[in-house]
Amino acid sequence: MSQYGQDPGYQSPTPYQAPGAISGMSSEDRNLGTIAHVTPLVLMLISGGLAGFIGSLVVYLYAKDRGAAARQYAAGALNAQIMVCIGAAISYVLMLVLIGFLTLPLVIVFGLVVHILGAIKANKGEPYSPPLTPSFVS
Repeated sequence: MSQYGQDPGYQSPTPYQAPGAISGMSSEDRNLGTIAHVTPLVLMLISGGLAGFIGSLVVYLYAKDRGAAARQYAAGALNAQIMVCIGAAISYVLMLVLIGFLTLPLVIVFGLVVHILGAIKANKGEPYSPPLTPSFVS
C-alpha cells in the first residue's frame, strides 16, 4: 500500500464501452462514419435526392483505406444513397403520370431516416446496416 491508500499495482478500470460497440474503433473511424452519413444527407436535401450519391462516393473513396469500420460505414451510406438515387430517378419519371409526386417524398423520407440513424450509430461506434438496402458496394 502506498501512503495514499492505493495498491501500487492497481490499474484503473478500462473505459466504458457501449454495448454492441465495435471494439478497437478509433474516434477517426467514428467521425468518418458520421461524415459518411451526414454528407449525403445534406446533398440529398439540396438536390432532391440525386446529388447525395456524389457525396457518398467521395467519402467512400476517402474512407475505404482508413480502416475496416470507416469503410463499413461509408459503404453502407453509399449503398443507401444508391437506392435513394434510383428511387428518386424513378419518381421523377413517374411524375409524368402524377404518381411520382407521391413516391418522391417517400424516397426522401427513407433517405433521411437511414442517414440520420446511420450517423447516430456511427457516432456511438455501433454497427449499422441500412434497411431495405442491397449491398452494391462492400
